[in-house]
Amino acid sequence: MKYSHLRFILILGILLPLKGYSQPQFFRQYWMEYNSQINNTNPAGRPERPRVGDRLMSTHPEHWSRTEAQVNGLIMINIPDTIMNIDHTELWLELWGGHPGTAGKRFQINGGRVYPIPDRPTAENNCEYIYPVIPFEFRDLVKGNNAIQFGCDRGTTFWGHFIIDQLAVRCYLKQDDYFLTSTGLNKFFAKPAVRSKILSDNTEISLDFTGTFEDQIAAVHYFARYAGYDANGSENENYWHGYTHDRVYKGHLGTSDKAPFPVNWNTSMIPDQPGPMAVKALVEFKNGLCFWSDVIEGLNFPGKRLRVQIFYCTSLPAPFWSRNNQEKIAFIDLPDDISRIVNAEIHIRIWDGGEGNIGEPFTLNAIPYKITSGKAIHDLVYTVNMVDPKDLKPGINEIRLLSDTEHHGIEICWPGPALIIK
Repeated sequence: MKYSHLRFILILGILLPLKGYSQPQFFRQYWMEYNSQINNTNPAGRPERPRVGDRLMSTHPEHWSRTEAQVNGLIMINIPDTIMNIDHTELWLELWGGHPGTAGKRFQINGGRVYPIPDRPTAENNCEYIYPVIPFEFRDLVKGNNAIQFGCDRGTTFWGHFIIDQLAVRCYLKQDDYFLTSTGLNKFFAKPAVRSKILSDNTEISLDFTGTFEDQIAAVHYFARYAGYDANGSENENYWHGYTHDRVYKGHLGTSDKAPFPVNWNTSMIPDQPGPMAVKALVEFKNGLCFWSDVIEGLNFPGKRLRVQIFYCTSLPAPFWSRNNQEKIAFIDLPDDISRIVNAEIHIRIWDGGEGNIGEPFTLNAIPYKITSGKAIHDLVYTVNMVDPKDLKPGINEIRLLSDTEHHGIEICWPGPALIIK
């Protein structure tokens, strides 16, 4: 059996330290707000989604006159916090990776240090939609308006270009912050609670917290660290799963707004793990503060659990993008014996520029599956479709993609389609 194109990433995720919050901490989160008097970032399309172009577009011999070529990549963020009260900061992005081949995605704050934005799949001519969390030096900030300048290079494409759907600056507070100490919140402590560290197919998780703060909590969001489908384009299967889309948390374990803030974690189709899993909670307070909880480590599946595996495409077209009736084909290689499969599902992330007049734009072994919105929404669409095991084949399973739209069409985002099989 051939290994998937991402299998080495899973192994690397075991060897390298996993990113995550090891210490509970409060933070405030400031989302970008569009200001037409300052920002000239999306004159064509939705103005609240800033565009970023390579710096040579204004003299491009073919595209210089298009309004999208006149963007400046500048976003203003107001930070009312006193910078001296900040412990550390990070930038949280919802980002369409842009034209395949775009390279050198980056930003700087108030003319300070230049910070790279992950762009390997896009730079290597793949399509991607990512949710990077990028630490930056909080001393780059000022109290009040902050200028965040984004840029990119043309790379190997005809037009270096990407779009920021959403952006937030997270300011983590020092433990002796006046607001925390004056309200007693500096004594707040929380940790997810489970009945057993041996997980069932449906495991209930709740929040164990100290103090009389129940009425001040607006919602609790739960996140798990495990090896599974890379639904946020991180290039790592083993990470803290979950992200925001249009500022709403998605792909996480779940959200609850009523004490003791329980959620049900369905683990039945999570692949077999290389090591223990973990869970943490994000507590949102009604006053706008957020708090990362302590982490529960050492979660495992029972020894007699049915085997669950994930299979990616053996290779991806670069880019995996159909438009103007250009059919794209990829393959998923399954074992020679698939007689014992009891459940299967196919995961896929696309940037939905529309299928046009094509009735069956995506098929697996000639069986159609719905992967688009049907409305050409020009946004990310992530679908999970159940697959009848009888429709799978030993060895090669063929995926076909087709759109007849003139422009964007259907872009399959990294890491591409994957079958999860029990």
